[in-house]
Amino acid sequence: MTIESGSGLSETYVQRSRVMARLIVASQQVYHAVNELVRRHDLTESQYNALRVLRGAEKRNQELTQADLAARLIASRANTTWILDHLEERKLVRRKGHSDRRKNLVELTAAGHKLLQRIDPEFEQLLEQILGDLKTDELTQLEAVVTRFRFL
Repeated sequence: MTIESGSGLSETYVQRSRVMARLIVASQQVYHAVNELVRRHDLTESQYNALRVLRGAEKRNQELTQADLAARLIASRANTTWILDHLEERKLVRRKGHSDRRKNLVELTAAGHKLLQRIDPEFEQLLEQILGDLKTDELTQLEAVVTRFRFL
């Protein structure tokens, strides 16, 4: 491990710090871009993610409870309840009853599907704008690298 002259910091440390700073900036920019897109449809980023997760589960013939959805969103159950309350008010999702609301099965409604279908082309344009210069093998490599990140 080589020490950067005069700083006492290793080259590895400096490189990792530089990469981390770029990841933070990139993630903030992506988050901002997605937020702008979904706000045009009166959604929050969390509500949009919930709709997408529900659609993905439906495509895999999976039923999700509210607790399952919270786990996939990496959100508290309370926050997930808030998200679903707002989506349900707009008739974008439906809870299938249970006395404990956290155990309700949650599903997209026809209106939820239609909203996602309206957003999909805009999201595809955003993906093209951000990732369009990457070739398929580069996307595969990027996905593999990001998947290897370790968090405490």
